[in-house]
Amino acid sequence: MTLQTIDIPDSINRLSYVEGAEHLIDTANDAIEAFMLADQTVIENFVTCDFHLLDQAITWIEQNHLLAGNRFCEFGAGFGVGAMLAALRGMESIGIEIESRLVEQANQVAEGLGNAAEFYCGSFVPRGVEGLTEIAAEVENVSTEEDDVCELIGRELNEFDLFFAFPWPGEHGFFEAVFDACAANGALLLTYRGREGMNLVTKV
Repeated sequence: MTLQTIDIPDSINRLSYVEGAEHLIDTANDAIEAFMLADQTVIENFVTCDFHLLDQAITWIEQNHLLAGNRFCEFGAGFGVGAMLAALRGMESIGIEIESRLVEQANQVAEGLGNAAEFYCGSFVPRGVEGLTEIAAEVENVSTEEDDVCELIGRELNEFDLFFAFPWPGEHGFFEAVFDACAANGALLLTYRGREGMNLVTKV
């Protein structure tokens, strides 16, 4: 694997939120709560991350001039808050989510906020990459049965500069393998690791 860790300091939790972030997060959290209360079928692998810390992490990445470009992709986007936070900054931002109900919800929230992030239903696992399908088969919450969404998006994953994901425990290696296989050199993968906070790697 050709990934290098970039240490994110604990002090990022003192950074100011980007303009509009708190309203976005409050709106999304209200929509998530309403969805969870109203939906009769529980989506077992849908868990929200610390959106405020995510906003601060993206700010820290920008302040330290780590981005090679302006394109953002959220793997397993859920309600797409990460993608919408990136779009607030003017990034060309998308989210990929396997659950169609969550894609619908993300699009509704984005439309209501006038946010430019776009969301696509499908698998983020690239096809034809040796070993990835076998690795994916061992990961409980990842599917390769759905169509690859790159044709729908109109871009390859190696055209994105910053990726974000919230892996389940034990799945970090899989997300890093996907990133290593599909991202361009200089791209970044930011992941939320619960109590451990944010983790950042770059492909070199």
